[in-house]
Amino acid sequence: MKAQNGYVVLSTVMGIIFMLYFSMILQTVPELSGQAPAENKTGNKIIMHTHSSLNVTVNGDFLLVPNGVGINSTLWNEHSLDKFGTERKITTFGMITPAMSPLHTHDSSGLIHVESTEYRNYTLGDFLNIWGLPLEGRKVNLITDGNSTENYANHTLKGMEKMILKIED
Repeated sequence: MKAQNGYVVLSTVMGIIFMLYFSMILQTVPELSGQAPAENKTGNKIIMHTHSSLNVTVNGDFLLVPNGVGINSTLWNEHSLDKFGTERKITTFGMITPAMSPLHTHDSSGLIHVESTEYRNYTLGDFLNIWGLPLEGRKVNLITDGNSTENYANHTLKGMEKMILKIED
């Protein structure tokens, strides 16, 4: 009986040490730079989740769609849609989820994530405004799934579509 109690005590002590160790590690996670304004704190869950693929060329040269558009504060230039995005949170296990615009990128593949707390139409113009890509005074042509599109800014993003945005000076 004494040996069994010893194992219980040892297991409990090891469990406490394990939890303290990992809680200290999780506290050292760097603060993410993407901070959403206070009005983004809706508490609503993501109910719309689609992806569109975007390739961009400028004067024939490939332009990388950056990682972190709508997440990183330096790539989050327009905030009118923030109320449909997510707020920065610390989960039950101490993990940090960043604030995100409803239109954002998680990597530099050109995949635009539409993750919204409301079903609505989002446009390529919305995404480009969030990114802050300067297009004024340039000729812009959008090709969507092989078809030319008249007004690139008003093009509604659709799941699984492939877009090529050609920008010329």
